[in-house]
This record gives sequence, C-alpha cells and structure tokens, in this order.
Amino acid sequence: MTDVTTGTSTGRLPTLVHTTRGYRVHDPALIADTSYVIDDAGDLVYTRLPAGAMTATAVLGAAVTAITVGNGSWGWVLVVFLLAVIVACAVAIAVLSVIHAVTDPVRAYRGRFGHTRFAVDVTDPSSATWQLCARAERLAASRSWQAGRVDPGRTLGGLLWAAVGTGEEWAAEAVLALAEPATGPDLTSV
Repeated sequence: MTDVTTGTSTGRLPTLVHTTRGYRVHDPALIADTSYVIDDAGDLVYTRLPAGAMTATAVLGAAVTAITVGNGSWGWVLVVFLLAVIVACAVAIAVLSVIHAVTDPVRAYRGRFGHTRFAVDVTDPSSATWQLCARAERLAASRSWQAGRVDPGRTLGGLLWAAVGTGEEWAAEAVLALAEPATGPDLTSV
C-alpha cells in the first residue's frame, strides 16, 4: 500500500508550486497571517471576498434595480439593467482594488524584509534543490503528512525555503530527515 495520494491539490505544500518548468518555492512569511493563499499556478489569491461573489452581487443588484426602476417597460428595464451592471461592476472593481492595495502581501513582505526575493524558481532537474523540492512535494502529498503524524508543527515549508531560498545546509538535512522518517504500520518513507 502506498502512502502517497495523487492528483489532489489539497495535499500540496502551500508554498511549493510545481510549474511547467520545475518548481517555485515561496517564503512562508509571504502569506503568514494574511487572507491570501498561493494557488496551483503560483498566483496570490485573496480568500476573504472572492471576485465571483462580488460579480454575482453586482449582477443581482443590477437586476433588482432594473426591475424596481423599469416601470414595467422591457426596453426601459434593459437600459437600466445595462447601466446598473456597468456601475455595479465599476464599484466592485474599486472595492476589490482598495482591498488588494491595503492587504497586498508582497508590499507587506517587502516592508518587513526589504527588497529581498520571496520566491525562487528551481528549473534544473539534476540539481540538489530540485531533489529537495521533489521530496518535499511527495512528503506533503503523503497521508502521514496530511494527517499530521509526520511534521505536526508544519515546519516543512519554512525548512524548504531555508534550504532552497537561502541555501542553508542544515535546513536541507532537516527536509531530508522529514522525508525519511522511521517506517511503521502507518508511516512509510517517501
């Protein structure tokens, strides 16, 4: 029986993205204590107020306004609906822009750490950093890691960043130690 689940994005390490050219490792401090996550494409996504919910609210509000103001004339209802959709979408874009400007994790990260990089691309399949990323990816996809039996403190992301992003040898050794735990009936090495 294998310990690795496949095809699930929920089992991936939140700061490690498998790209078409290799891996992208993000500093966990980038999204720590924010309402952002890093999606499968490596983009920052705000999770508190989805853009789809704002769009649906804008269209629904425009429909209610058109029916209320339209006075029963289909032509007038259509004109009011189109104008209300434009105004409501502009308001939604403005609200989301202000939210993103205020809560931008990249700006906050650069404010704390200066103009240091917050992501590293690993593109050489023969490099040691590639092997660390592959091991971390396999470990994060394992049922043992997802259940918290391996790395219950969730240090893997920080260790991987220290190993790949800053080149700390001790962190690389710690990632390898996490990826090769003692095996047992419910733990298998990855």
